[in-house]
Amino acid sequence: MEFGADPRTLAEVVRLARAATDRPLFVKLSPTLPDIVASARAAADAGADALTLVNTLPGLLVDVERRRPVLGFGSGGVSGAALLPVGVLATWKVTRAVDLPVMGVGGVSSASDALQYLLAGATLVGMGTAAMRDPRLPERLVHELAAWCGRHGVTSLADVVGTLEWPA
Repeated sequence: MEFGADPRTLAEVVRLARAATDRPLFVKLSPTLPDIVASARAAADAGADALTLVNTLPGLLVDVERRRPVLGFGSGGVSGAALLPVGVLATWKVTRAVDLPVMGVGGVSSASDALQYLLAGATLVGMGTAAMRDPRLPERLVHELAAWCGRHGVTSLADVVGTLEWPA
């Protein structure tokens, strides 16, 4: 069973971590959990200060020339563009169910990607794989976000958090 798949076990781990520290406690949840909302509620009730959504997806990439897995361990966590819609959906679901700050991560490589997480309810957005490929990308995204705000009359990105308009 995947770590965190059982909300009771997750809650116990969070309770123990909370008892061990006064520092902010972020709990990162996997997109493959059977019920990410139940896991988020368990983490919140046990003392998490914030949630990070989402972790990588299990996958396999193959070096076709060598006919071997690209990752040294064979399969592993896959990140990047394919993770974006999974993470945005998880963020949208969880932020409607739990009153905690959420950091949206997974597939962010543009201002539009970051805005999707914010509109879905994330209060923070993280970038990993894209920033490793291009360390200057986060700075460019900040400028792109400022330009977007200017075009849309938005004075603070906080004003767009959770404003996704869902079809009736």
